[in-house]
Amino acid sequence: MTQPNEVDEASIRQLLAAFEVAMADCNAADRSVDAVSGSTPWHGEAAVRYMQELQNWRGGLAQVRNGLEQLRASMTQHLQVSSNAELESAAHAKWYQG
Repeated sequence: MTQPNEVDEASIRQLLAAFEVAMADCNAADRSVDAVSGSTPWHGEAAVRYMQELQNWRGGLAQVRNGLEQLRASMTQHLQVSSNAELESAAHAKWYQG
């Protein structure tokens, strides 16, 4: 038997907190790469290629950040919509009981 597709507010809030942690991890990784990129001990073609690949990696990280931000925004919107629906349902239930 399959479980119903049900998401509660606590689960959404936990997911949003996980997005914040993931974004902080992305920022920490970017800072580390920034620190390393400024201290390349060699010169020439190897250094140029190394820096190009670091920039490529940072471009990928920017895509990850963008995806995380889009997911966070969507989940925040979902939380607001579902919370409003819950409040409206509760208000209607009280009116019918009353």
